Amino acid sequence: MKTILITGGAGDWATSFANKYGEQFEITTTDRKTLDVTSPESVANFFEGKRFDIVINNAGSIHPKTILEADEAKWINDINVNLIGTFLVSKKALEANKKTIIINISSTAGFNSYANWSSYCSAKAGVITFSKSIALDGFEVYCLCPGAIDTKFRDGLNLSNANAMQCDDLSKYVIDVLDGQYSSGDVLFIRKNEFVLNPTNIS
Repeated sequence: MKTILITGGAGDWATSFANKYGEQFEITTTDRKTLDVTSPESVANFFEGKRFDIVINNAGSIHPKTILEADEAKWINDINVNLIGTFLVSKKALEANKKTIIINISSTAGFNSYANWSSYCSAKAGVITFSKSIALDGFEVYCLCPGAIDTKFRDGLNLSNANAMQCDDLSKYVIDVLDGQYSSGDVLFIRKNEFVLNPTNIS
């Protein structure tokens, strides 16, 4: 049975995936208490003696503010959780097992800029190019860029759920990746009723 690590495991999507596929995979989920993805020491300690077949970098953070209103510590934290954490976890996972499949959860916000979301958009854009770059280094890496998903992560963001996907919608693409339907370095842009593979110009 293949082993999967999912960061951001306290979130609705990770919980949904683990509940649905827990008999198909040996799934480990982590939250900030068990793995602080922003801390090199925490990541190193977590991976001590551990190897995973698949790592899904799903931890996320967002503090929407204009640049003049932004709290500097929170802005930097969003970069650390979304981008630096993806680097730290991927690095330690690949050090332990160079054949680990890395699936990075970015966002459509990595392509489209949104008012007040400068930290999140910047980080998620970085996740996309980071994924493509390390795939060129010879590792098996994929990047999923979902749009709105109906989860608690959206609470307080004043967003409509009219076009939100369900957790299973994202899970389908994760399973497709694991079933070999895509190539390393592929970027999957996913919105409700819209899918673009390796987009170059999205509006």
